[in-house]
Amino acid sequence: MYLAVFAALVLAAVGAHLAAPGGDLAGLTTFLASLWALPAVFVGLRRLWRALTYRVGVRLFISYLLIGLTPFALAACLAFVVGYALVGQYAATRVRGEMDKLGSTLAGLARAAAVELAAGRPAAAQQTVEQGGQALANAMRLEWVLDAPSGRSSSPGAAALPVPGWATEAGWQGAVFAGRSGYLAAVARRGDAVAAVLLPLDLATARAFGPGRWYEVRFVTQERPSGPKGNSVTIAGAPDGAAAVTVNGRPAAAAEIEPEWLSGKSNPGATWWQRVRLFWAWPTTDPRAFESGAELKDAIVLTVIKLAPRDALAELFAPQEGVGREFKRMLRIVGIVFGALYLVAVGFAAVMILRIATAAGRLTRGARAVAAGDLAHRIPVKRRDQLGDLAVSFNAMTESVHGMLSDVAEKERLAGEMELAREIQESLLPPSELTSGALAVVAHFRPAAEVGGDYFDVLELAPGRIVAAIGDVAGHGLPTGLLMAMVKSAVAALAGEGRRGRDLLERLNRLLLGQSLRQRMVSLALAEIDAAAGRLEITSAGHPPGVLLASDGTTEEILLGSLPLGHPWPDSPPSRTLAFPPGSRLLLYSDGLVEGRNAGGEPFGYDALHAVLAEHRDASPRALVAAVLGALDRHLGGAPLTDDLTIVLVEHTKTAGAG
Repeated sequence: MYLAVFAALVLAAVGAHLAAPGGDLAGLTTFLASLWALPAVFVGLRRLWRALTYRVGVRLFISYLLIGLTPFALAACLAFVVGYALVGQYAATRVRGEMDKLGSTLAGLARAAAVELAAGRPAAAQQTVEQGGQALANAMRLEWVLDAPSGRSSSPGAAALPVPGWATEAGWQGAVFAGRSGYLAAVARRGDAVAAVLLPLDLATARAFGPGRWYEVRFVTQERPSGPKGNSVTIAGAPDGAAAVTVNGRPAAAAEIEPEWLSGKSNPGATWWQRVRLFWAWPTTDPRAFESGAELKDAIVLTVIKLAPRDALAELFAPQEGVGREFKRMLRIVGIVFGALYLVAVGFAAVMILRIATAAGRLTRGARAVAAGDLAHRIPVKRRDQLGDLAVSFNAMTESVHGMLSDVAEKERLAGEMELAREIQESLLPPSELTSGALAVVAHFRPAAEVGGDYFDVLELAPGRIVAAIGDVAGHGLPTGLLMAMVKSAVAALAGEGRRGRDLLERLNRLLLGQSLRQRMVSLALAEIDAAAGRLEITSAGHPPGVLLASDGTTEEILLGSLPLGHPWPDSPPSRTLAFPPGSRLLLYSDGLVEGRNAGGEPFGYDALHAVLAEHRDASPRALVAAVLGALDRHLGGAPLTDDLTIVLVEHTKTAGAG
């Protein structure tokens, strides 16, 4: 059909040209025929390429071409990249050296001023700093703060700056932040006398820094946004002034870098090579806070360098001391990078050749492996050629059989691992029935999956005095089971250290928050019961309310609203202390009990739970738990649990050890 339409368009174009050469109809039919021919040309070229590369000889020839021609393109790219990096790094080295000299000058002024202050000559100290500032290149503006027992003095621009009381006798120099402003500073101390000399890293200082040199600088001071540590700098310049420097996704202020300064060219009357300008950036990370001296991990002082590559190269290759070593080191780096890229190109071509040479060996080894019973063996197929077609046919013959055997083995393995995990989890839980003095405990645990996320434990502090714990890890399955085991171990360890109630939960929450876990939300309730004192203290972290059954048959829901573990808490978890005389019972449960839904989606609910407790208030602890479970099963009507179920019932018996 496609060829028929194409032939019709060609005939129509020929007929139109014969009838009216150069007419609109001839042009239209020719355009349609050409447009219709494009898919055919694409398919034809694709088939031609496959036909040419199907044979081994053609592919080897292409490999030789790659080996012979690729290095020339790589050399051109490397020359540009390495040249840019070379002059940029050299400019950064020069700027860093000048900044170090300025820092040393500031340090000398600070030490001299501190000596004068310590000697009781504040006027001489002030004169020392002012004369030193006047001696700086291009009259850079210095700020200073002097403090001694006799009083404090400062430059007009530093009136609001604090005294750096953190200064030591050894002195310090480097970048500091005062408010949102950055400075190159030096501080010194002599006894109780403190001197600080600061050079503002602002636009005025930047303009005074560059005249007469082949580079200019601008300073950007920012705080790094929250997130992974690292600095991202983007410099974009255009002659129309629509340019910006972006640091960590935030543009630099116009008061720090003028948009027109970012224009990449200057001196309109000069040649292109004389006018072109390149940009480089040198970051100074982790400056200090001027007030406290603390390192600011989330701050950066960025020096943006605008340089003339022509003048930079002229100075770089000048016969100056030390430049030769830097040049040799850079040449070694260039040689290593170039050699590595060249080896990649040669390796690519060699892989193509070796792939063809070893394909026959792969087919032979594959046939022998399958004959020996290794149905999982596959022959790698990289391209469709003569040997590749044979490998595809070989793999297809073993795929279906191996797939069926693998699926059966994997299901058996997973089932065995999950069963083992369930046995391990159940072994971590205490017995379902136990007594401690006058306290009797009956518990029931039913996971919704092979491995549950619920947890309960009974820790005996002394005969007749226990801590009953019940928790619920969000979700269910193997990950929640592992987190449950960690919580159980942590609760036992903290209780063994003597921690109770709020103290234990707060300590446990800090432990969870310190873990790099994707899911760590856990609700937990702790009930410390002392039979001799007839007292119950319950503390909750987002767990469903427990139920207190008094000896007279009345029930009370213990409501303690709070966030679960795994969240930062604004306040301590709530706690209540209640009377727990003989005959009293405490029921703790997970939300799998009240949220159990039948086929219609209706939950079991709190009302149904209280109704069962009231109806069976005279039953034994074991019978009462069985009654609650029976009511839940009747409500579910055969529907599976959607969440893990745990029930813990503690009774204060009238006679020690009685059930």
